[in-house]
Amino acid sequence: MTCTETENDMKKIVGVCMAAVLLLSGCGETKALEVPELIKPVGVDMDTAEVVKMDLSGVVAFSAQIVPSVEELSFLSSGSIESLNVSIGDKVKEGQLLASLSVTSGKAKDLRSEIETLKAQNEDRNKQGQYDIEMLEENIKELRKQLEKEKDSSRRKKVKKQIESVKMDVKIAEEKLLQQKELQQLEIRQKERQLAELKKSTKGAKLYSPINGEVIGTVGGSGYMVQGGNTAIQVANMEKPRLKTAFVSSSLIAKANRCIAVIGGKEYEIEIEEQELSREEIERGVVPENSWFDFKEDHVSAEVGNSAAVELHTDSVKDALVVPVNALLGSGEEKYVYLVEGDAKIKTAVTVGTQTDAYVQLVTGVKEGDVVYVES
Repeated sequence: MTCTETENDMKKIVGVCMAAVLLLSGCGETKALEVPELIKPVGVDMDTAEVVKMDLSGVVAFSAQIVPSVEELSFLSSGSIESLNVSIGDKVKEGQLLASLSVTSGKAKDLRSEIETLKAQNEDRNKQGQYDIEMLEENIKELRKQLEKEKDSSRRKKVKKQIESVKMDVKIAEEKLLQQKELQQLEIRQKERQLAELKKSTKGAKLYSPINGEVIGTVGGSGYMVQGGNTAIQVANMEKPRLKTAFVSSSLIAKANRCIAVIGGKEYEIEIEEQELSREEIERGVVPENSWFDFKEDHVSAEVGNSAAVELHTDSVKDALVVPVNALLGSGEEKYVYLVEGDAKIKTAVTVGTQTDAYVQLVTGVKEGDVVYVES
């Protein structure tokens, strides 16, 4: 029935009613009746949507805080703090000495002094040994002169024996001096190796800032005992932001096809920092409180202290057949839509794929271009 037909019918009904009123009035006084203005019926539009193709991804979002990158510095050696040169809030430069331990500095100094003393003593001993050899060689020269002047055969024979004896003494002295130098060199090398090891330990007993940044954490001051490998000082790089969220499971990360941060309407590619758990923590089911993400780009518009959103896109589908989520009806395993064909709504079972807050993929039951009913 059209709107015009409906209007004509309404006019007929009103006309009948007016005639009835006039008949009921009889011969009495006739009064003019106010005829209400007819309101045209309004057609009710049905909300519909067309089945279209688009790339679709499921999105899991986490609230994130923009935080600075933090360098956690630790001594290689254990010991007590000899000097702590910074406080929380201090700005530091790359290469700046932050703290040192008192474990090896005294030992290294003593060992260096011992090596220098040994070298001086060895030099004096070697000079004396060389002088003794030279004296023996001078003695040989004098004996040879005496031999040349001596005419008596028995005395010449005696001088020759003396020369041979002194030559033997020279040879023995030279071998002794050579052995003495070798032993001295061996001892010096041992001391120098000890010093080198101490120097390595000394390097491990000093903390230098690896970046330009701000100190956000320190251990106690002078005299405080620290364990090698434990964090002693934290330096934040305010120019290198990263993201902190509630803990994100590795299984969810593995499913993600794309991981982005949304800041001020702009998207940035990010990657999660791997978190290592000990075997005991895994067995006890320990879950970290937070996860951290790093930007893949070097320069981002992200100010430390502001908030952001981390989105994990999963189950990505190319050219998926999709409809608005409020077109999908049903519960449990029974899912359906109403296909709109003319004035008819046809209930049609569908299979659901990837779903977002706005759209849902229909794997079966519809084709591109179909029109479906959408609940308001």
